[in-house]
Amino acid sequence: MKTGKTSILGLYGWALLEVRAFWPHLGVVLFLGLLAAPLALLAPVPLKIVVDSVLGGETLPAPLAALMPAAVANAPWANLAAALGLAAAIAILTLIHRTGEWLFREWVGERMVHAFRSRLLGHGIAVAAGATSPQATQDLAYRINNDAPALQWTALYGFIPVIVSLASLAGTFWVTASINLPLALIALATTAPTMALIHLTQRRMRGKWHGVKQQESAMQAIVQEVLGAVRLVATYGQEAREIGRFRGGSWSMVKAKLRTMAAEGALGAAMTLSTAIGGMATLYVGVVEVQSHVLTVGDLLLVIAYTVHLYEPLQAIGSHIAGQQQAIVSAERAFALLDEKPAVADRTGARPLGRAVGDVAFRAVGFAYPGRGNGGGVGAVLRNVDLEIPAGSCVGIVGPTGAGKSTLVNLLMRLADPDQGSILLDGIDLRDIRLADLRRQFAVVSQDSMLLSMSVADNIAYARPEAPLADVIAAAQAANAHDFIMALPDGYATRLGEGGARLSGGERQRIALARAFLKDAPILVLDEPTSALDRDTEAAIVDSLERLMRGRTTFIIAHRLETLRNADRVLRVADGRVTMEPRLVFDETAAAA
Repeated sequence: MKTGKTSILGLYGWALLEVRAFWPHLGVVLFLGLLAAPLALLAPVPLKIVVDSVLGGETLPAPLAALMPAAVANAPWANLAAALGLAAAIAILTLIHRTGEWLFREWVGERMVHAFRSRLLGHGIAVAAGATSPQATQDLAYRINNDAPALQWTALYGFIPVIVSLASLAGTFWVTASINLPLALIALATTAPTMALIHLTQRRMRGKWHGVKQQESAMQAIVQEVLGAVRLVATYGQEAREIGRFRGGSWSMVKAKLRTMAAEGALGAAMTLSTAIGGMATLYVGVVEVQSHVLTVGDLLLVIAYTVHLYEPLQAIGSHIAGQQQAIVSAERAFALLDEKPAVADRTGARPLGRAVGDVAFRAVGFAYPGRGNGGGVGAVLRNVDLEIPAGSCVGIVGPTGAGKSTLVNLLMRLADPDQGSILLDGIDLRDIRLADLRRQFAVVSQDSMLLSMSVADNIAYARPEAPLADVIAAAQAANAHDFIMALPDGYATRLGEGGARLSGGERQRIALARAFLKDAPILVLDEPTSALDRDTEAAIVDSLERLMRGRTTFIIAHRLETLRNADRVLRVADGRVTMEPRLVFDETAAAA
């Protein structure tokens, strides 16, 4: 989908396909909406009865007269009672209809947004897993949180109100024409400029709302970035600078929104002027018709009421289309997210995989990040990598910062696919294995262990949510984490702050180790797991790491010699090349070089 280029009908069609599970519900919403037209057409009838039958001495309309006893059918008090009773009945039915329609419509809309947000999040995770820019993930968050609700405005409030308004317009015109055709035609003719104006301005309004949405997304990105680095901002005393950066972007967004609202206001004013001219023309001709005894005063009042009702759906359509541009832009952005292709996805016919043995092979692998060349030449992070790693091996990975050490293991876990060559697990190309099954083969402990704002037990059992508490405790004991967990206020039920803010670095690392123990995967990836720890904490964690590595194929990205002391071999990554070395004694400077 090309943002801003898709037709409105195309967007509505996409929205309807997206909510096809709710089509029966949308049918009920449409039916309830159409019921509003006959109730609205009945609303002016009591006024006509009062003017013509109570005050003017005319007979009651035949349907009402048939419901009344013949003895009192034409009595003024009976006609007044009939008018009041009809008005009360219409008011009660209208109240019941509006309340029921509103509640049902909101219920359907919220359920649709709930399902759509879940789908966007699932797709967004797949897209973000291969994203290289934090701005990309921040924009994904904005689309999921802020743009997703537009689905209900597109699918529920998009075409249904237009259909209801057109049906109301057709019914009102038919009833008005049956009373006086010239007046109905005059009222209809004055609507043409309004419809033309709506058609001419809608694409321009849509473009303006695109600019507003981009500004809003940029503002959210700044807020997330600043709050995510709040300690850095405070430490360097840059609060005023960041506030100024936010204010500058926010003011640009405000100006863009005000320009858009001004355009909407101008459209609304033009629509009001057009309908006012039509109303005056209808009133003038109607008075002439009454003076010529073509219409009664009651008929004129009825026609005027219907003329107002004739303009209401037109104004509703115009206001709806103008107001819908914001929702359409949001829906377009949300659908565009679904258009984005994940960096990796299951191949057709990908095979399942149980527990892997752990043999790994790289065959002529080349890789480059987008915009930085290709996997075979200049700009490549890795070029022509050939490796054979037997199951159960412990492999150290060393090299300068940015050489591609993490990229190597990311390709192994299939967070990205190589541009050239293939990577095999137990002799099977990774791309031929179901992605969910492949990811179950890995446990990862990284330098900055990620914890979520849930309980300690839930963090440890993140890869195995169904694990009993006894297994969670056993994993924590294996990671030397049990004692400090029991010292927390609620033990394993203690809820952690965002990113595990309530724990020290060493405690977070041991929770991550316990998570790896519980997952019990055949391949272990250790991405500089002790580089941010002091020597004493590192020593305690290294003991747990050694137990965790037993019987597993292990990849260790490290700079410290102590971390690599159990490595069977060392991979040196430099200048796009990966060379295999036997286990050597080398100092830390050599390891990092």
